[in-house]
Amino acid sequence: MTEQEMNDFLQSIGGLENGMYSNREPIINARFFECDEGWYQLIKDLIVDLIELGWDKQICQVKEKFGGLRFYINEGSDEMHARISKAEYLSYQTCEVTGKPGQLRTDLGWIETLCDEEYEKRIAKRNS
Repeated sequence: MTEQEMNDFLQSIGGLENGMYSNREPIINARFFECDEGWYQLIKDLIVDLIELGWDKQICQVKEKFGGLRFYINEGSDEMHARISKAEYLSYQTCEVTGKPGQLRTDLGWIETLCDEEYEKRIAKRNS
């Protein structure tokens, strides 16, 4: 999923509400998410599921940390938090760059979840 596709999705649902600053405009830009495009589909699917579970669309932060997705909300049911945990778990099997199957890489100086192709690119760049 591209940045533009994520932006279009966010606009189609009326954006997300900033859970830390209620006086801000709705979040309709994918750049709010501090991760690469490879995880956008995971995030979109998670948002759709959370809304179906009654989520108020208040989001505090979405980012990569230690190679995995982190998705922080203010309040939610146990079922919502279980769904967030599932998406975070899936991120460790999904390349953050491409969205293809990936694995956690710990030998690049930064812990990242990457597919073999992206991993090889990083190794080649490091060795050049």
